[in-house]
Amino acid sequence: ESITSPSLAAMLKDILADLPQAKWHQWEPARGNSAFYASQAVFGSQVVTHYRFDKADRVLSLDSDFMMDSAASVRYARDWAQKRKVSTSSAEMSRLYVAETTPTTTGSNADNRIALRPSQFEGFVGELANQLGVVGGQTSPDTPENALAFVDAVAMDLKANRGRSIVIAGEWQSPQVHALAHRMNAVLGNVGETVFYSDPVEANPVDHLASITDLALDMAKGEVEALVILGGVNPVYSAPRDLNFKGAMKKVPFIVHHGLYYDETAEFAQWHIPEAQFLESWSDARAHDGTASIIQPLIAALYGGKTAQEVLAPFTKEPGASSYEIVKKYWTSGVKGGDVEKTWRKA
Repeated sequence: ESITSPSLAAMLKDILADLPQAKWHQWEPARGNSAFYASQAVFGSQVVTHYRFDKADRVLSLDSDFMMDSAASVRYARDWAQKRKVSTSSAEMSRLYVAETTPTTTGSNADNRIALRPSQFEGFVGELANQLGVVGGQTSPDTPENALAFVDAVAMDLKANRGRSIVIAGEWQSPQVHALAHRMNAVLGNVGETVFYSDPVEANPVDHLASITDLALDMAKGEVEALVILGGVNPVYSAPRDLNFKGAMKKVPFIVHHGLYYDETAEFAQWHIPEAQFLESWSDARAHDGTASIIQPLIAALYGGKTAQEVLAPFTKEPGASSYEIVKKYWTSGVKGGDVEKTWRKA
């Protein structure tokens, strides 16, 4: 799957440098790729968008349930609530507009909400983008009258709150909607005020559908000699059916599956390595805002499970290294002398 572990990502990059014919593929079936495509189109590379709801006087949600679905939903809900408090020092509260295709927690908190059919959504967003002066918004004759009236009111309010507003698109909306949201935030002067961009938290951001497709095609052509599947990814069950992933796997002479379960993909592997559950693993990870944390186990591995780092260790110059040693070495690399243990303890 996607990797946010700095130590695991470093191992993979070293292995790919030593084995130039190897490829690193990723697959998550329930992942939306719209934000990926949109950022590629608008910025030329993938970026992660962060929002400061505690600085926004006007918020427009375009089918985004940011109070529930986002990786930062707890932070966002708290920040949004902060702007709703009326006190002697702050006599006004923010306003939330929501346009959505299905009822959500965010929509239930809206000051003004409009329900739209999925087929009407891009036309609605295109109308709004045109009102705000964004080039490229595709309108539609199917946009209902009440939606056009909603657009007029929202556009006027957003223009009156330049630099103090947010336009946020839902994860499952189309790349076009995401791209227009980026451009509307730019036109409104929100970038750098309430909207911020950063490098991806993922170690190797890719289009997951394209990645799994490339792998299936390479296997079907007999070009894959060894396949190592990490972290319980189950493409035999979850990959698109037209890829015939199971049939392609039969053409790979050596397959190792690493996961918590002996699932549909493990059934077609020569080796299945039990995965150490996260409560019994040493590792590290990055949060949605890029903050890195070290993961410490609560218990020793009950059934001899292995972490992803330990599965990859045989491909490195230290084949017997434990995940503890790998993580410690990563976080203390560059430290010399007796400061290694002190640095590690502090980390």
